[in-house]
Amino acid sequence: MKILCILTILLLCVSVATAEETFFSALESKAEVEKEGGTVDGGSFAPGKFGNGFVSKEVGDVIHFPVEDRFVNLDEGTVELWVTMGFDANEVTGELFMFMTYKRGTDAIFLQFNNGGIAQMRIKSAGSWHNANSAKLNWTKGEHHHMAGTWGPDGLKLYLDGKLEGEADFKKGPTVFAETFEVNNASPPDPKFPTNCVVDGLRLSDHQKEPDEFVMDDPADVQPIGKLTTTWARLKRANF
Repeated sequence: MKILCILTILLLCVSVATAEETFFSALESKAEVEKEGGTVDGGSFAPGKFGNGFVSKEVGDVIHFPVEDRFVNLDEGTVELWVTMGFDANEVTGELFMFMTYKRGTDAIFLQFNNGGIAQMRIKSAGSWHNANSAKLNWTKGEHHHMAGTWGPDGLKLYLDGKLEGEADFKKGPTVFAETFEVNNASPPDPKFPTNCVVDGLRLSDHQKEPDEFVMDDPADVQPIGKLTTTWARLKRANF
């Protein structure tokens, strides 16, 4: 009986440990992004939270990455990144996209700013939009902030600097996906929303992270791609 219990726990641990980070880019330079399979259209690389990040200042400035092998689980997941503000949040008019995957006719995932200086995690699923909105932000130009959006069985959630700042009671994910995701601007063929912010340390995960799983330290110290990650937060959800 004791051996059976041990085997059961080990199997559960293996199951939990398969939750992983499916993509990481420090967005350090054009050469590095291209090595990671991305395409850089205009823009520049400037100091961000950790090393350099990508900044879009003109209409067409954007980075594209292929979705394939990066989003492997649409039912739940996490997008997180660092942003260095290029403006005061109360100056925001319209939508400014830090991260997006969307093409006309597909579902979508957006991590963005919107009118009135709020942040949003948005998902379009089966034609319907679901939004997790923050209150108005008092972030100012030059500040570094961590942004994360998660979706899955715990609902749609927006975290800012590791704290829950918005949520919605939507427990699913997108169904029809685009072929690319974009960094720091809108989707092709007309990326017309440059942010003037620096984005770095972009991470995608195939599970809905708990706050203590966010990477708040220097990403250079983390081996991200293909690494199996087991944390206490994940183990607690296994209920053993």
